Amino acid sequence: MTADVFGTAALRGAVLEAWRASPARLREDANTEEDHARGYYRDRVVVELAQNAADAAARAGVPGRLLLRLTSDPDGPRTLVAANTGAPLDAAGVASLASMRASAKRDGPPSTVGRFGVGFAAVRAVADDVVVCSTTGAVRFSLDATRAALAETAAREAAHGRPDLAAEVDRREGSLPALRLPWEAADRPPAGYDTAVVLHLRDDAAADAVRGLLAEVGDALLLALPALVEVVVEDDAAPARRVTGVTDRWHVGTAEGELPLALLADRPVEERSARRWRVTWAVPRPGAGVRPPGVVHAPTPTDEPLSLPALLVATLPLDPSRRHVAAGPLTHAVLDHAADAYAALLADLAASGRDVLDLVPTGLPDGPLDAALRERVVAALVRTPLLVPAAGEGLVAPRRAVLVRDLTDVAAVRALGTVLTGLVHVPPAGRTAARVLGVEERTLAEVVDDLPAGEGLDWAALYDALEPAAADPRTRESLGALPVPLADGRTVRGARGTVVLDPDLADALAPGTLAILRAGGLRVVDPRAARPLLVRLGAEQPDASALLAHPAVRAAVLAQADDDDLAHAAQVTDAVLDLVAALPAVRDADGPVAADVVPPDAAGWLGLLTLTAADGEPSPAHGLVLPGSPAAGLLDDRVLAPVAIDVLDRWGPAVLTAVGVRADLVVTRVPDVVTGVLADDDPDDPAALAAASLDGWSEYVDHLADAVGAGLYVGDLDAVADLDAVAEDAWLGVLARVASRPRLRAALLTPVRAEGSPVPLPSYAAWWLRTRVEPALPAVFALAGSDAPAGLLPPVPTAYAHLDAEVLRALGGVGSLAELGPADWDEVLDRLGPPGTVVPPQVAGRVWRAWAAGGVPGTLAPDVVVALAGPAGAVMAEASSAVVADSPAWWQRRDLGALVPVPAGADAAQVAERLDLPRASELAEGRVDEPGETEPVPEGVAELLAGAPAVWERHDDLRVDGEPVEWWVEGAGTDARVHAVHVAALAAGLAAAAGAWHLRAAVEALLVDPGRPDAVLDLVLG
Repeated sequence: MTADVFGTAALRGAVLEAWRASPARLREDANTEEDHARGYYRDRVVVELAQNAADAAARAGVPGRLLLRLTSDPDGPRTLVAANTGAPLDAAGVASLASMRASAKRDGPPSTVGRFGVGFAAVRAVADDVVVCSTTGAVRFSLDATRAALAETAAREAAHGRPDLAAEVDRREGSLPALRLPWEAADRPPAGYDTAVVLHLRDDAAADAVRGLLAEVGDALLLALPALVEVVVEDDAAPARRVTGVTDRWHVGTAEGELPLALLADRPVEERSARRWRVTWAVPRPGAGVRPPGVVHAPTPTDEPLSLPALLVATLPLDPSRRHVAAGPLTHAVLDHAADAYAALLADLAASGRDVLDLVPTGLPDGPLDAALRERVVAALVRTPLLVPAAGEGLVAPRRAVLVRDLTDVAAVRALGTVLTGLVHVPPAGRTAARVLGVEERTLAEVVDDLPAGEGLDWAALYDALEPAAADPRTRESLGALPVPLADGRTVRGARGTVVLDPDLADALAPGTLAILRAGGLRVVDPRAARPLLVRLGAEQPDASALLAHPAVRAAVLAQADDDDLAHAAQVTDAVLDLVAALPAVRDADGPVAADVVPPDAAGWLGLLTLTAADGEPSPAHGLVLPGSPAAGLLDDRVLAPVAIDVLDRWGPAVLTAVGVRADLVVTRVPDVVTGVLADDDPDDPAALAAASLDGWSEYVDHLADAVGAGLYVGDLDAVADLDAVAEDAWLGVLARVASRPRLRAALLTPVRAEGSPVPLPSYAAWWLRTRVEPALPAVFALAGSDAPAGLLPPVPTAYAHLDAEVLRALGGVGSLAELGPADWDEVLDRLGPPGTVVPPQVAGRVWRAWAAGGVPGTLAPDVVVALAGPAGAVMAEASSAVVADSPAWWQRRDLGALVPVPAGADAAQVAERLDLPRASELAEGRVDEPGETEPVPEGVAELLAGAPAVWERHDDLRVDGEPVEWWVEGAGTDARVHAVHVAALAAGLAAAAGAWHLRAAVEALLVDPGRPDAVLDLVLG
């Protein structure tokens, strides 16, 4: 007989008496137990047993250990033993177990979990027979024992005429409350444990259900029940497991406190004394292989989903099912504390070096409670230092943080962080979380715009860090306004327009050189900040040549040319000459150098550098000559003076000649020449600078316009400079020098071509020499061996006979009349005399053949022409009254004006175009007025003229367009109609029709005396 240490008899008696007195009470108890077992707690038996174990450990103040042992042998007992350490079972505990919603833990410590007295009902989901044994005793709850006790009590009631209890028992068909009647038991807990709950499982299904629940036991249980430090799971169908040490796998953060009483006013009376709140968050440690369960624990699992990547255990109020959080102010208050606790945990994690952006809630919430919690969490995280700054110590709160949207390079962001407060680096995977937290996103261009331009910044480190990122063209564009410190202490925005000097070049220059050039506008980057990034962003990195051509250097030279402060001008000159001396071609030269060692764009304005002449006067470099040089022997020292000896000694001939001091005749290139257009007198215009040293340049461009028309583009033109400075007795030497030096010779001989015109034009040197050289040259003259008629062209002047033919051609010499250009013909025709002057036949023939040959393209358009006019034959005639005869037949038409014959085989249209004259056929129709009498062409003519027609027409009076003629031809070849008034005319017509005008005399002889073939042979053979 087991001792009744917990007063179980009295408890049973009281319950049975209540059921006897009110069978409805039995019904209520049975329904309540059934609701909890089959509804609210149907899958909570393990959790509820663990909760009781945790509460027992908390009450005893000892570490809680829980053993869960499942025995499910089909041939043996199927039991679940839940043994725990902690406070043993007492009478109050037994009374609580035997009641519904009357927990004995109401006045327990704050860390206890159970408060409602209903969790133990979960055992009814899997068992009808339950034993709770402890070191202080044991009790048993049994459906069978309850059924027997009820049957006995119901029978007594029925015997006394009260059948209601028996009827209620029968109506329930065995579904009775097993947990209301405790019975004495003799069981003891396993060794090492203070209390054990032994469930005699109902069947295999119950065993399988328990096994599934045991398989889910893990870290979440210990995290939800912190009083437990160990859970051992033993299953006879699986290896034993020991769950402990959760902090090895989870980062845990806990907060607790006391709630205002007003927040619990709408909660049940049993809960109003539980004013303590507690929140625990657990975040998986990286690599621990664990993950949050995805539901809220309060403190045991609920059905409320949680999308945050952490486990939450909070003292949230639950509805009667204990599966859902009850809405109301209490829940809101606990959620506020939960959000703050989560932010504090993430702050600790961030401080330890963990990236916490993956713990920020993103996406859509999983329910109303989740949404409410996420909103609070985000609000708390926004003001919590979580983000690692790009540079420096400490953490940055999201609301004070800035990230660069279009820059992912870590080193580049870190470098920017050194000069921009609040800048953080957020990898692409964390950008969504950063947006949720309200981190300000800015483009790299915006960040660069805000970079300070003060002193003390390590620009070199910043540029080096940004260099890899600048490989992306989009990044380079964003860095366009990057601050750049200059050597003069200023800081400018943007690398474009700045100059990064090679250290070797900087070392080669005198200390004052860069200072002078900077004062002229050269923006040199501070050498400490000179980095490849700046070049990639548009800064120039010139060598000595490119630096010399820099606009700032040019501006300094132009400014000193007009500077009244000679001392400052001298400083600028020295600085530029120092730069010229750094050119490799100048540095390595032993003597004078050609002007092309400097950049082409610089050659013109470098000549404006102010130097000192031998007489002590300041002079531009291109106005001086090198003593003892060929230039000194050819040029008049009254025009171009020698440079001072001390200047020569200081800088040497290479530097001086590179900037324009003359050591020889030089070639100047004038860019973008246009016919008839003179460059403005503007020092910023390279063409104006280049043309300044060319005498008569404006006349020359007008000459080009006269030849081919104004406004035609010529392009770059090379010209021999300083021709107006040649000494009076040096012309022959100058010509010899020009003829012997390749570049000078090319500048003389190369004809100028205007865009859109085929006419070759004289070079500047050829034009100048033909018009100004002494002794004067004829405008045009005949070269040795020329076919020009004697006296028509003068011979080569004796003084120039030693020059080669190419040079003489450039100076006006021609080998034949066909080589004459438009201006030359005007000169030649003027030599033949005024209009009306008779021209010898041989001269006239040469002129006409030259016009037909067209050796020079373009239109000649002379004012006077050699033409047939009147009985005198060839005479000089006004071009305005002349026409080109299409064929010999038109030579008879003196009514049309002076006639320019076209040699046999030549194209009359081309001749007319060259001379800019009309053709006769354009002025008259050439129609025979009346037909003649048709006669056959005499035999023998066909043998002489293969292309002659077989018949001809005889006329007594032949008129064409009303004008009398002796013969005419309509058409050509064998189909031609030849008209004639006598034999000589017929011969001319047949020869013209057959295209054999040179045989007309032979044809005439054959027609006069067909029996004299020897005479014809003489004519044919000459």
